[in-house]
Amino acid sequence: MTALIVLTVCALIPWMVCAALRALLTVGESAPPATRERALGHYRRATLFGAVVLLPAAAVAGALLVDPSLSTRWPTVGSWFFAALSAVTAWVSLALARRTSEEAAAMPHLETVGRAVQMSAVPVLATGLSLLAVAAVEALLPFGPIIHALTAALLCVAVVIVVSPWLVMKLGLWPAFPQRIEADGVSWRLAHLPAPTPFLTHTAALPWLRTVLVSDGLFNRAPERHWQTLVRYEVSGALSSRLERAAQWAVAIPLSVIVFIAAGAVGADDPRKLVAAVTLAVLFTAAASWFANRQPASTHSFNAEGPSMRELAQTLRTLPPCLGQALPRTSHKPIGSALYDRLFALGHDPGRRPHT
Repeated sequence: MTALIVLTVCALIPWMVCAALRALLTVGESAPPATRERALGHYRRATLFGAVVLLPAAAVAGALLVDPSLSTRWPTVGSWFFAALSAVTAWVSLALARRTSEEAAAMPHLETVGRAVQMSAVPVLATGLSLLAVAAVEALLPFGPIIHALTAALLCVAVVIVVSPWLVMKLGLWPAFPQRIEADGVSWRLAHLPAPTPFLTHTAALPWLRTVLVSDGLFNRAPERHWQTLVRYEVSGALSSRLERAAQWAVAIPLSVIVFIAAGAVGADDPRKLVAAVTLAVLFTAAASWFANRQPASTHSFNAEGPSMRELAQTLRTLPPCLGQALPRTSHKPIGSALYDRLFALGHDPGRRPHT
């Protein structure tokens, strides 16, 4: 009964939050197009921030409130299952609730649900593998508790950043595109980012896997030369900012290690607390790696491997409004005022100026 109540709450709260935000932030059809677009941007950002709170809360609730009686021999596995089920339920509910009428018309409900489940595969798998790594270190390594904690934390960080994305793509949950991008003598694989909205134009490089994630909103709806320009821009940034990103990773990885060590200490005596703490550590590490992999808008660079400023500006200018909402550099914001001003000052008109 507790499990049913938790799942019901995880399904209802996102609908209530999205309904409240829609009523508060969006405007009617009679408003000017620019006003409606600005309001829609505020609504999407608000629901994104809501997801940052709701999804970890749902996972923690599933781990702590539900007694894993179905797997009494493996209570940690049972808690992980309920935590994953609660988080996926909340994410599916949020993906459906936050859709606009245009998104609902462009993508069926069932496909949206499938995309949300595909996106959830990475943190769910990362949490399970992290718990397995913690158990394996405790059982197999003949060292003291300090070495155990540090080794387990390092393995968990590697699981979140490298193993889980690689395994999800290897299993075909995030399928690879047939095209590849050549840059700096290296062949980059293109993989599908299954965003539960058809309008998200997003690309993000994973240099350690020589892979670039591309949303289907960009791949399917933008002309081929346009999305390839944005992918080349993303790859060139990954190649030209190694030193800067190394400094960012030098901060992100130790912080993630500390968080995983704390998670192991919190859950040392209770499998449910361990699952809840490791889930939060996984989400923290994923967020830290996202920020570490970013390049600030003020330091965008152009080199021989990437598109020219004119080519990038032409691509941005010709993208339809619904496709111009996102750019590379693992950023969910529009083009960004710093890059826009730089392009415009050099005589390359990138189109509409982004909202600030």
